[in-house]
Amino acid sequence: MSAAVTSANGDFSARGLRVGGPYTVEVTGGEFTPVTVTDIYIDLDQTYPLNLTVSGERKLETVVVTANQLQTGFSSEGLTTTLGLAALNEVVSIDRDITDAAELDPFASVNVQTGGAKELTIAGANNRFNTLTIDGVALNDRFGLNANGYPTQRSPISFDAIQSLSVESAPFDTEYNGFTGGTINAVTKSGTNEFHGSAFYFKTDDSMAGSKSGDLKVDRNFEEKTYGGTIGGPIIKDKLFFFLSYDKYEEAAALQRGPTGSGAVNIEDVTPGDISEIQDIMQSVYGFDVGDFGAGVPPVEDEKILGSIDWNISNDHRAKFTYIKTEGASITEQNGNNFLQGADLAFPSSWYNNSEKVESFIGHLYSDWTPNFSTEVKIAKTTQATGADSLNGAEFFLGSVETSTGTVIAFGPDRFRHGNELDQEFLQYKLKAEYLLGDHTLKAGFEREEVDVDNLFAQNSEGTYAFASIDDLRNQIATDVSYANAITNDENDLRAIWGYNYNSIYLQDSWDIRNDLNLMFGIRYDYYQSKGKIRPNQNFQDRYGFSNTNDIDGLDVILPRFAFKWDASDDITVRGGLGKFSGGSPGVWVSNSYSNDGVINGEVFDSGTINVPNTPEATSGNYIPQNLLDQLANTSPDGSVNALDNSFEIPSTWKANLGVAVNVPGNWLVTADVLYNKLENAPYWYDATCTAVSASPDDRPVYSCGQGTINGVTSSAPQAILVGSVDKGNSLLWALSASNDWETPVGDFDVFGSYTHADVNDIGMGTSSTATSNYSDTARWSYQNPRTGTSNFEVEHQFKLRLNWEKEFFRGYATQASLFATRRSGQPYTYTFNTNGRSDVFGINESSADDAGATLYVPTGFDDPLFSPDSFGGDVGLQQDFFTYIATSELNQYKGKVAPRNGDNSRWSTLVDLRLQQELPGAMKNHRTKLFLDIENLGNLIDSNAGRVERTRYEYKRQVAAASIVNGQYVYGDPGRDGVWGTGDRDESTFSTSTNSEVLNQSFWQIQIGVKYEF
Repeated sequence: MSAAVTSANGDFSARGLRVGGPYTVEVTGGEFTPVTVTDIYIDLDQTYPLNLTVSGERKLETVVVTANQLQTGFSSEGLTTTLGLAALNEVVSIDRDITDAAELDPFASVNVQTGGAKELTIAGANNRFNTLTIDGVALNDRFGLNANGYPTQRSPISFDAIQSLSVESAPFDTEYNGFTGGTINAVTKSGTNEFHGSAFYFKTDDSMAGSKSGDLKVDRNFEEKTYGGTIGGPIIKDKLFFFLSYDKYEEAAALQRGPTGSGAVNIEDVTPGDISEIQDIMQSVYGFDVGDFGAGVPPVEDEKILGSIDWNISNDHRAKFTYIKTEGASITEQNGNNFLQGADLAFPSSWYNNSEKVESFIGHLYSDWTPNFSTEVKIAKTTQATGADSLNGAEFFLGSVETSTGTVIAFGPDRFRHGNELDQEFLQYKLKAEYLLGDHTLKAGFEREEVDVDNLFAQNSEGTYAFASIDDLRNQIATDVSYANAITNDENDLRAIWGYNYNSIYLQDSWDIRNDLNLMFGIRYDYYQSKGKIRPNQNFQDRYGFSNTNDIDGLDVILPRFAFKWDASDDITVRGGLGKFSGGSPGVWVSNSYSNDGVINGEVFDSGTINVPNTPEATSGNYIPQNLLDQLANTSPDGSVNALDNSFEIPSTWKANLGVAVNVPGNWLVTADVLYNKLENAPYWYDATCTAVSASPDDRPVYSCGQGTINGVTSSAPQAILVGSVDKGNSLLWALSASNDWETPVGDFDVFGSYTHADVNDIGMGTSSTATSNYSDTARWSYQNPRTGTSNFEVEHQFKLRLNWEKEFFRGYATQASLFATRRSGQPYTYTFNTNGRSDVFGINESSADDAGATLYVPTGFDDPLFSPDSFGGDVGLQQDFFTYIATSELNQYKGKVAPRNGDNSRWSTLVDLRLQQELPGAMKNHRTKLFLDIENLGNLIDSNAGRVERTRYEYKRQVAAASIVNGQYVYGDPGRDGVWGTGDRDESTFSTSTNSEVLNQSFWQIQIGVKYEF
């Protein structure tokens, strides 16, 4: 209950109310007629406008407001989509993921990774730039390791614990920040004066899933089940309430990638005989179990607990306390990341268990001190423990071996999991005050977040080997070895203990100029303080003229905001805004500077004939030759460095929006919205050791890398990957949508459809968590120069349809069908030079840019002045094959040009999901039993050729041919092992025509059955 007294102008405000409803408003006093308004439902962080006219005659009147679809179910207007409890129950989501609900927003898109993680992109931004709040408290992946943007492997809270969910691309209210993409806001359920609860069970397995997509057939062996329940009610009637939620998920997943005969979704050309032979050698010679594909993917669990207490202290004060605990894991199938040789496949020993444990304590206090003045106080503490544990242990080296078919397979722990631990603690404070002053609602607030990080990231601290053949593996002879560690040979000395404080102050005025026009003006100021020390590296300082100890201490950003809403008529609303947003950049990008200072860390290499130990060295416990251990320990500290450039500033984005909503004849609501984003201080990565020394045939810079100058003397220098800032990148998105609902004799219908067009340009935008990967894992015109191009996160065309039908065949018990369909253009990709494991045509250090990212120059033909007749060993037939490939592929449009970044797209995809629900009686009055049938990819269930999702693999590149530059021309082809073009044993006389494509699990239909008992 909340009481408010109107001002002299008749204005009143009730703040801090729980999301949902129904609420009843009673207006009494004086000599006017008392008015009662019922069935009001309020949404998260939204103001419900209630304009009433009272009469002087003293008699009781009641005004009934029907709870319409926009308030209790689904609403999508402009840059905000809201799902109430009814709409959440209509979402088709086999894994019961918040992302599946968020995808209904026209400006949201979901990109599913190979392992199943869902990347949610809002307004064309990097999925890492969003924020998720639970009851107003940030609970997203601040560090930036998870593709889904959560602090957990799956949704951090149970779907059944959510009361309301909203997705916003540009909320101009100054209270919003911490993102440059978009925000997802969830409010959890609360107890009431009556006891309510539920118990549920959902199940799916391979018997309820498809195994064919076109001509691709797979053997899917998996099982998933989810069970749990909720209960809420009064502790003290009208005063104190409780709510509890429990959710347990168990999964045995399908194998995504495997050798011939494994039944994996994607098959690599490795014979069962080679698999068996490698397993035997590793066990008998090295005493290490590389794992067995036949055992499938190990099962995992995910457990979610949520509890809350709501306390109505008085009519003027309300408190809420929430406890959240989520603990779960997922198995990541990894190729080992052996950059010495590359690997197409990896034994299960290279996979890892990515575990998360998150625990949050949240307290809110809402107070109305006077009829015009209210405050909100929030304190929240969150701890997060992250593990990345190799399935067969991390105390062994990573190796890879070329098999009899020429395919390379890896074994042993993934190099990034050799030393990998992360513990974080977050303490959040918020104080907000609002004052109603005539037609103005004034808001002021202060927020602070204290972050403490303990991060061990010691990549390759167990060493990496490359074996040319299975026989060499048996004989313990490697061709290459690399080893990175602290110079003490103790990986724990690489641990980074650091943190920061994030402070915000904001002011805002919301002015109701008239009943039909509202203006909002605000400003927010964010500033940062650092905790922890980066070891100073004098060599770095001498080479580049500034310190490697740059951090975010003292950085700040001013964020002005403006918005308006104009009800131009009873049927037309015009809205818009302009504002600057910051935040969302992963903390891991800063953490790299603490972990890789070049003072404590070092790296050594060797090649030729390497004798590989088959037992660990006694002191270090590593399988590294003693001479390399000694070399690292006895070398003066001068290792690779990650640092913030002097130009680094807090990334921010200007957002501008204009939209209109129109009620047209037939009860249709039609909306149109345009959103423009302009990036400022976008982060980019470059190698400070690279110096431009010449130009390529197409006028791109050619570099000499791995060198630094101290006191005028140039010598070899370790890798130095820096993060700078540049004002480049923009996007223009527009969306059209229409919605309606009908009551007919055959049932009630509601429909929402939208089309969104996106033109998104960025400079790469940080697709990974390490500095080296962010430098290399995107296609570029030039690695050193930030240049805008089509973003990896662009979905150029996207159609969505949401359709619901409901009918009571038995009075009081509804039958429902909910359909959600998407049709979208495919993932962008780039044609590149093939520099993977070969010499880079532009001189970039291979250890810095290992992933074939330089965009391809496409020659016009034999007479192209940039094309060398020595290409492909001078073989005219092979050259003709090359040009035939160009002429018959998308490259034909780029003849005589450099292929643009992400200039082409994978195939379009169409997915249709369906949920069927049936209500039945329960054991007692007012109890209900609900039966569910969820079908994902209905099209593939009907026709095995439909519903296919195929794309170019991450990093979304198609490698065509390697090249060298001779006499101002490109010599296309591949170098042999001796570095001579046209010789060797790497099939260097051909070029790749592989589409580097993969078929995602989404391509196969899947059914889930479920039952829920509600009381």
